[in-house]
Amino acid sequence: MAEAARLLAQLIAIPSPSGAEGEILAFLEGWLRARGFPVAAFPVPGHPWPNLVVNPQPRPRLLIDVHVDTVPPQGGAGPVGPVERDGMLYGLGSADAKGGLVAVLLAVEALGAGQLADSPITLALTVDEENRGRGAEALARGCRPEMVVAVEPTGLTIGVAEAGTLELALEVRGRAAHGSVVEGGRNAIREALGLLRDLEALPVMRAEHPRIGQGAVTPLFIQGGERALVIPERCLLHLDLRWLPGIPRDRFLQEIAGVLARYPVAWEIVDLSAPFETPEEAPLVQAMARALETVGLPAIQSGMPSWTDAEPFARFGAQAVVFGPGDLSLAHTPAEHIALAEILQAARVFQHLLEAFARP
Repeated sequence: MAEAARLLAQLIAIPSPSGAEGEILAFLEGWLRARGFPVAAFPVPGHPWPNLVVNPQPRPRLLIDVHVDTVPPQGGAGPVGPVERDGMLYGLGSADAKGGLVAVLLAVEALGAGQLADSPITLALTVDEENRGRGAEALARGCRPEMVVAVEPTGLTIGVAEAGTLELALEVRGRAAHGSVVEGGRNAIREALGLLRDLEALPVMRAEHPRIGQGAVTPLFIQGGERALVIPERCLLHLDLRWLPGIPRDRFLQEIAGVLARYPVAWEIVDLSAPFETPEEAPLVQAMARALETVGLPAIQSGMPSWTDAEPFARFGAQAVVFGPGDLSLAHTPAEHIALAEILQAARVFQHLLEAFARP
C-alpha cells in the first residue's frame, strides 16, 4: 500500500496535460530502466512527444495500453494533488488514469524484465488520449496486437462494449431584428434549442444498450447573442453525440443529417469514432474473468460510455476491453480521487493476467 501511494503521489505531482507529457515520460522511462526494462520511443505524428513501449513487437499477443496524459487543470475548488486522506489519494489524474498506471507498473515489476522479454506481451504508455487520441492511433497503425486492454477507471469491471462518438461544430443562423420586434427576426438561439430537441428525439439517440445505457446528445459549448436588444442572428454549438454499439454507421449519420437539413445551420464533423463490442466468449474476456476470479473478485462485464485508446486497436481487428481501478464519474472533476486498496486489487489482477500470457 505504501509503495502504491508513494508512486501514485509522484505521478500526480508531475503535471501531464495532453501536449506536455515530457516530464512524466522521462520519469517513467527512468523508473522502468532502473528495474531492467528496456524502453523504446514510438513517434506520434503531429504530437511533440512519443509513446513509450516496453518489449515492442510487430504483433504482440497481448498489449496493455495506459495513457499518461490528463486533462488540463480546471478552475474551482479541489486539489490538483496529491492529497492522501482516509485511504484515498486525491488529485488530477488519480483515477484517469494514473491509478491504473500504478497498478500496471506494480504488476510488470512483479513479473520481472526477463519474463516480460520472453513473452508475447507489450506495454504501451501512450500520449494524447485526452485530446485527439493520436498516441493510440499511431501505435494501432504500426503495431497490430491480437488483444488489447486499455486501462481506464471501470471500477474493476470488464468493459466489453464502448460507445462511439460524433463530435460536431455547428453555426446556427438566424435573422437580426430589434429585440422588441420578435416577428421581424429569426432567433438563432431558439433555432439551436429546437435543433437540440430534435436530435434528442431521434431513434438512434433514444436507443439503449444493456451495458452502456441510452444514446446522448451533449452540448459542450454554446455561444450566441449580445447584450444589445437585438434578436441574435448567430449561435455557435459544439455537440458530442453518443453512438451505441449495434447501430450501423449509415443509419446513425443519416438520422442526424436529416435533422440538420431542417435547420439553417452550417456544420462540420470534428471527430467520428465508431463503437465496438467484444463478445463474452472472446479469449481476452475469458482471460480477464479468470484473473479477477483468481484474486477473489467478481467478473462483471460493463460498458464504457466514452472513447478510449481501445478504439483504434478494435478498429484494426484486435479483441479489446477496457479495465482498471477507479470511478469514471470522478474523472475530470475537482474531487477526483481513487482508493489505494482498489489499485492493489487491480495490480493483482494485472499480475495474474500477465503471468497467464507469459507462460510458454
